[in-house]
Amino acid sequence: MGFFSWRCAKSDKPLMAGPSVIGSPWEFASKAVVLFEDGSCIRGTYDGYGEVIGNGGHHTTELELGGEWRMVIEKYYKGEVFADFPKKNRSDPNQGFFYDDADLEREFSGDTP
Repeated sequence: MGFFSWRCAKSDKPLMAGPSVIGSPWEFASKAVVLFEDGSCIRGTYDGYGEVIGNGGHHTTELELGGEWRMVIEKYYKGEVFADFPKKNRSDPNQGFFYDDADLEREFSGDTP
């Protein structure tokens, strides 16, 4: 299976696969917060293959994204909960990977750190 991704539930900007943006101005777009119906959440880097990998000390936690969830780019997250986003995340046609810098400048105009 190849890369796949979604658009942010809040901003509708692409959640980028971490490997595609490491060390770039767009790396922030791979940092995600995943919200669940039960109120729990996980924060980490989206890997491009349906998992968010969070770093807790020396441990790496991998989460398979099954069931009901909403994903938000961490930069845009302001404490919302699952119910604040009634619609599922839209699929990203470029799979969070197949963008060039000009595409990303359009998508994130004014959002680079």
